[in-house]
This record gives sequence, structure tokens and C-alpha cells, in this order.
Amino acid sequence: MKLKKHRMSALLAVCVLAVASLTGGCSGQEAATKTDAAKTTDAAETETTSAASEIETVSAADETEPEIDPETMDIIKYNIYVEMNNYMIDVLDNIDNYYMVVEYADEFAFVPDSGYDYKFGIVYLNTDIIDDALTVASMEPAYEKLDELAKEVAEPMRALMEGFNKINESYDFADNQYAKAKEYHSLIQENVEDFATLAYEFMDEVDIMGNEQMAATEAKMLEEGNLIIYNSSHAITIGNQILDECYAQGIDDSNLTELDLTNIRTLYDELAATVAAYDEAVSDNNQLMKESLSTSAPFDGLLNSLVQSVEWMIKQVESGRPIEDTDLAPLGSMAHIHSVLSQCIDRYNTVFVD
Repeated sequence: MKLKKHRMSALLAVCVLAVASLTGGCSGQEAATKTDAAKTTDAAETETTSAASEIETVSAADETEPEIDPETMDIIKYNIYVEMNNYMIDVLDNIDNYYMVVEYADEFAFVPDSGYDYKFGIVYLNTDIIDDALTVASMEPAYEKLDELAKEVAEPMRALMEGFNKINESYDFADNQYAKAKEYHSLIQENVEDFATLAYEFMDEVDIMGNEQMAATEAKMLEEGNLIIYNSSHAITIGNQILDECYAQGIDDSNLTELDLTNIRTLYDELAATVAAYDEAVSDNNQLMKESLSTSAPFDGLLNSLVQSVEWMIKQVESGRPIEDTDLAPLGSMAHIHSVLSQCIDRYNTVFVD
């Protein structure tokens, strides 16, 4: 089964400063990113305390505890749905990898000569996000369609995550003529279609909400003169827009040479100018002090690498040569842009969140 790609990079979220017990600090900044879920068992175990549990703790506190104001609660709920979106991307990646090895059919069978081993690319995912989403789905403010989608997608999403986690942790799946693998397959096969349909609907809604939220957040960064965090965030935003433009044209690495570069070139120019503005801002000691940064190279050239990755893709399209191996994320591919963009987001979290 080959699923359509949908926003390969994680969406950005807003950091809550008003209630310290609910979120981490943001190095003096008003906004930050929160990205992909843990991809291994070890990483999952080190995740921060469940946002839903924290909300319940505050709700159950005595009268001396400060109440969560509506604006802060809105941001908390938004962040949880953005995180749910990011986990969905990981689940979709697991599905895509799974069906490169296993036939999409009710009966378990391997894809002939797939070139990959069973459990190839299957990552561990923490299911706590589903409980978080179900908790806030019944809380104010109401997000209407998103609240209903969160409730509907919870069951098939949990089933898939648990099934993939079993595969990730299993080393004896070949025993007894693949008895365990057949069990896992039934669980996945029964839930994959329902999940995919609901997940794409959910992510489309979060896309709309996220774009509006990030536009407002970045405008506030710029208004307050926080040029380093603004240009960092905006570069990531443009990177997402470039990939979205490719997807809107029905393009992936398998048909990359069909990409119309008209809008891509405009976005590329904006990205290059944004990263140049970032480079100028980090060269100003006063600006570094204003934004509480102790280093003039917080991204170690990653944003410049993002610009270069897009430039390579443009040259690949112009060359007319197709990508030879779409699974390896070679230079010039959309997958390579995604890889660099993910590193930028991870670094953004380290600099402005952790």
C-alpha cells in the first residue's frame, strides 16, 4: 500500500508561558516549536509528562491554584492537536514502510523481492498523545470538527501504534511460521484504511489552523524585534511551503521532473533572503543579547543547508533526470529537503525550547 505524502515535516506549535507547570521554558521567547514524537523505545521513555495529565492536575487543584485562562487553554489544546498531527505523520510513515515489505491483503504475505527486511523503518511511538487528545477534545474552547475527528481517529490510531510497537520490539516474529507477524498484520490491516482517511482529514484541518497561528506568531516575533527567532521560524515555514507546493502539484520524488518551478523559485528567493537576514541578525551581539542567546551559530549552518537543498532540487528538475533511488533521499530530492528541514526543526527546539 502506497499512501499519499502529506506535509512531511512536523508542524510548528506555540509555547505557553503563562502556566509554567504545563510547559517548559522558552529561553525568553514568545513562541517555539514542538515536533516529532519519540522514534525509539528509549526516546519514548524520556518524553515530558503528558499534557493531559498536567491539565487534569491543575483542574483538580484546590482553590489556591491559579486557573488556566481561556487564551492559555486554547494554546494548550492547539499544541496537543499539532503534536497529534506530527504523530500521525510518523504512523503514516510506518504504514508506508510496512507495505513495502508486506502485501496489502487480508492474508499475511511478503512482497516478492521487496529488497527490505521485515520491520524495515518501523519506529516506536508513544501512545500517550492519544489520551492527551481525547482529554482536550471534550474541553473548551471547542474546535468542533477537530474535536470530533480526534475522537474518531483515536481507536484505529492506537491500534496501529500498538501493532507497530509490537513489531518494533519483536525479534522472534519468524517463529512458528510467522505466527506473531500474522497476528500483527491482522491488527494493522483492520485499521489502516479508517486511520488513513481520518488522519488526512485531521491533518488538513490542523494545516489550516497551524498556518493561521504561525502567521500571527511570527508577526508578533517581528513586531517585538526578535529577528533571530523570527527568521529561524520563517525559514522553516517557507521550507514547509515549498514541500506543500510540490504536493499540491501531485509531485513526489518518483515524478520530480514534472514539477512546475514557477512558485518554487519565488519561495526559494524568499527562503534565501530569510536565511541571509538570520545570518545578519546572529552576527549582531546586541541582537544575541536581546534574545538571550550565547552563541552566534545556534543552527551550525543548518538553515544554509536548507537553502542549498532546495537549490539542488531545482537543479535536479532542470536537468530532466529522474531520481534513481527514491528511498535513499539523495541530493536534489524532496526527501533530502525534508531531512534537512527536520534537522532544522529539531535544532530550533534545542535552541528555543529545551
